[in-house]
Amino acid sequence: MIDFLTVLIAVVSLVILAVPGFILTKAKLLNSKAESFFSSFVLYGAQPVMVLMGFQGTKFNSSIGINVLITAGITVAVHLIMAVILMLVVKNKGDTEKRKVVRYASMFSNCGFMGFPFLQIVFANSSLIGEVMIYGAVVVAIFNILSWTLGVYIITGDRKNVSIKKIVTNPTIIAVILGFIFFFTIKVPFVELPTPNTTLYSIVSKLMNSLNVIGDTVTPLSLTVIGMKLANVNFKELFINAWGYFVCAFKLIVMSLVTMLCVCFLPISDTVKYVLVFLLSMPCATSTALFTTLFGGDGKSATSFVLLTCIACIVTIPLMFLLFTVLI
Repeated sequence: MIDFLTVLIAVVSLVILAVPGFILTKAKLLNSKAESFFSSFVLYGAQPVMVLMGFQGTKFNSSIGINVLITAGITVAVHLIMAVILMLVVKNKGDTEKRKVVRYASMFSNCGFMGFPFLQIVFANSSLIGEVMIYGAVVVAIFNILSWTLGVYIITGDRKNVSIKKIVTNPTIIAVILGFIFFFTIKVPFVELPTPNTTLYSIVSKLMNSLNVIGDTVTPLSLTVIGMKLANVNFKELFINAWGYFVCAFKLIVMSLVTMLCVCFLPISDTVKYVLVFLLSMPCATSTALFTTLFGGDGKSATSFVLLTCIACIVTIPLMFLLFTVLI
């Protein structure tokens, strides 16, 4: 269904989309305030809209409902397996603050900012795009739940910092819940409810188009933010952090392998397999740096891990996909 060239082109496309943010920041036409604005707009505005509209891309059928549960279960399983591996490999000794960040960065993927755009590019001309975005929304929802519970505990070591409120009020989680409600109750896209060629049909279709435009901004804006971050990094310091290479190995290779082993030998939809492998093979989550800001910790290392894995994934994603095609 998906070939190596398609994946390679998708990775190159992500790099190209990050270039304007890099250049404009270097030219001092964009600053940290713009980065903060773009990040907030994507996280709290565009991404939830894109997730919600993802459920409007296909009609309901029972197999999708089953695949949603499978996707959620495997996503949880992969994260728990990675948590156990990292707990055994990265012991609490020496620089414990850095080691906490290493554990978090090595198991939580940038499935929202980079994963969604990647899926949109790879499946752009596929009839499965609606189904793909539903499974992607499930992965992102599970990511948010786990990052605000298990992830926060890994960063802080204190259960008191785990926030159920942050989960319940997370815009993406709300969008997923609403999407599922509409998907399982209405069972057809909103645009198909009114009679064609009526005034109501025209209103609904224009409204859906407007929402799609908002959701489509996730791809250029999220990659612009990554380009801006790269423009502000000291590349010499980025490449001399030994822990950075450890994180690259575990996040981009080990987690990809764990995901493949969890999906390749199960009698499940190939579409589910592709979504899980792609999204869980993404670089470190941007929340790696966010959580060190919120809860204290080694913020400098957190940022370097995110950026170094963003650079390394240009090579690892296509190569891991080649291995996946052999196993699938």
